[in-house]
Amino acid sequence: MALLELRDLSRRFGSFEAVSHVSLAVEAGEFFTLLGPSGCGKTCLLRMIAGFDPPDGGQILLGGEDLADLPPERRPIHTVFQSYALFPHLTVAGNIAFPLRMAKVPAREIEVRVNAMLDEMRLAGLGAHYPHQLSGGQRQRVALGRALVHRPRLLLLDEALAALDLKLREDMQLELIKLQREIGITFIYVTHSQTEALALSHRIAVMNRGRIEQVDTPSRLYSFPANRFVADFIGNCNLLDARTLGMAAGALRLAVDGLGEVLAPPGAGASAPGQGQGVLALRPEQVRIAARGDALAADNRFPGTVREVLYTGDVTTYLVALDNGLRLAALLPNTDPGRSAVFQAGDSVTVGWSRQAGHYVPD
Repeated sequence: MALLELRDLSRRFGSFEAVSHVSLAVEAGEFFTLLGPSGCGKTCLLRMIAGFDPPDGGQILLGGEDLADLPPERRPIHTVFQSYALFPHLTVAGNIAFPLRMAKVPAREIEVRVNAMLDEMRLAGLGAHYPHQLSGGQRQRVALGRALVHRPRLLLLDEALAALDLKLREDMQLELIKLQREIGITFIYVTHSQTEALALSHRIAVMNRGRIEQVDTPSRLYSFPANRFVADFIGNCNLLDARTLGMAAGALRLAVDGLGEVLAPPGAGASAPGQGQGVLALRPEQVRIAARGDALAADNRFPGTVREVLYTGDVTTYLVALDNGLRLAALLPNTDPGRSAVFQAGDSVTVGWSRQAGHYVPD
């Protein structure tokens, strides 16, 4: 049995349906992420699980128990918000102790558990400090410590790292992964950051307009998106409108607008030659690039011109305009020390990819 099960859950605000008939299951000990653009319904879904908002339809089951009649304070669930919501008049130790005091835990036990949590959150020596005296990362850890000190069955995190700068955010991602692994509590994490979701999660539910588009592991979401929205939303992707033509030598034949025939891995559209319409999702790292005239081992090859070069340290992305006007992104690692780019804007190149690259998604 899944720890958390949502059955046909909906939430409406007047005529607007913020969450529409969502069903999913989250396993015990899982780091599960709700991912999607702003306004897709992920925070609304989290608030219903926490008990802050009532659903207009459906069920929320925790360990098989329906939570419908349980107010937020009686649910074995804690929530960490983007703002952290720390009490400014309480010390670090006081903030962490707060839920234990509300539960009328004996004072001696509170002291022991708070001290243990201060150590676990790497806040030892800061128990007497107030929130305004802490860095962003320290306040984040106080909020986590307060949420975890009562050992909830489920921890909800709503854009919990969004207020941090990039370096601290990356550090806290590693801390979250380590913490979740060590304590074994189920995390449900809300974010609009694809890279964050891919880095943290065991599984991800991609949401759009109140509905779930796909639930899968990070690697399968990235490599095998279920539809055009997921392919476009998860990471960078070349999306080539295509029509299925049939099979040839174990490959799917596609007619790509502006390019003609290309070969792709067999997929869902292979059985309907001449009828299937969809998109070939091709990641930039799957696209090879060579100077025009140089040999390029690729089943699908096309001439073009480099228009833009995006250097990001470890990799460089080349935006190439093909001779027919179509644009493709190709990504190369920067393996030579001190060299920022192999090609420059204006260079004539050939781009190509293997018949095993990409993923065809029917519309």
